[in-house]
Amino acid sequence: MKVLLVSDSEELSKTIPLVLKVRWPNLSLFCTGEARECLQLIHREQPCLALLHFDSRAEDCFNRISEIRGFSDVPLIVISQRDDVMDKVRALEMGADDWIVQSSVPMEFIAKVNALLRRCQSPDTSCLFSFLDGKLYIDSCKRQVSVLGKEVKLTPNEYKILWHLAQNEGRIVSKESLVRNIWGPGYTDYVECLKKHVYRLRCKIEEDPAVPRIVLTERGVGYSLASSN
Repeated sequence: MKVLLVSDSEELSKTIPLVLKVRWPNLSLFCTGEARECLQLIHREQPCLALLHFDSRAEDCFNRISEIRGFSDVPLIVISQRDDVMDKVRALEMGADDWIVQSSVPMEFIAKVNALLRRCQSPDTSCLFSFLDGKLYIDSCKRQVSVLGKEVKLTPNEYKILWHLAQNEGRIVSKESLVRNIWGPGYTDYVECLKKHVYRLRCKIEEDPAVPRIVLTERGVGYSLASSN
């Protein structure tokens, strides 16, 4: 299991893996205190869980939550020495999934992590999604796409574009949102690169890429996946 710890505390970076390895012996922990590296690690490593240390720099912590939720749904737990109700409420309202006091008994900490992972990774969730009245199928577990019953081989970035649009079926997704979802934060100058990827995607899934019926262009704004009739 991959876990990201965002903290400058040497004590936490030593104790967290010791506690979590009791339940997850194959734990792989990434640790950083840098804001930019934190966002890059979430995008690149796709951790199962992010742990955010709430220290004396409260506003920095709130900013991290906001930045993470701008592009990722990773399960997020705030760890703090304090149990301040107002700080806890603010963190949860901004997108944190739970708040754990640093002095918690290790087994309680493990139980909370396990409960959060169960909620976020429900085995009952279907992986196969149908769009455009069955014309387009996406298997999100296998990352496979088929159009009119034929499997289409997509590159990782082409798949990410299509899946992000599919999750927002019928709604316009801005170019900036797509760039952030594919390459991560800090790549706002990749809009032209995005256009090339969309063109290649259309060449694979559209009957006529020049007259797209699946991935539509919203001029000056972004793209959308056509809605079912």
